Amino acid sequence: MTWYILLAAITGALVGYFTFYLRYQHKDTVNQLRSNMKDAAKEIEYLSHELDEYVQQNAILKQKTTELLDKNDDLSDVVSELSKYYVHLKKAAEKTSELSKYLHTPNPDIEEKMQPFLEKVKVNEEKTFF
Repeated sequence: MTWYILLAAITGALVGYFTFYLRYQHKDTVNQLRSNMKDAAKEIEYLSHELDEYVQQNAILKQKTTELLDKNDDLSDVVSELSKYYVHLKKAAEKTSELSKYLHTPNPDIEEKMQPFLEKVKVNEEKTFF
């Protein structure tokens, strides 16, 4: 029985040494891989924080873009209304300049054309009480 215990202890020691040897035979490679893994984990953490920030910024930008598009539609409506008014004002300005041109040039036939209106005014003045 002691031989079995001694044999198991020696076998365990050999297996332990073999495992230790296999594990630490490439310890430089393992250490480099561990440091690369730590660096990769830090990079992933940094990139995940950046991604969260970009997702939040993207949501804000989408919201602001939607608001600006709505405002742009409203301003387009205002501009279209103003352009309608501008057309009407332009036509009125043309008519006013035409009327002004007619008012500044004397018309010799104006007395004849005004005669019927002047007679009506005289008749109305005669009918008044006071």
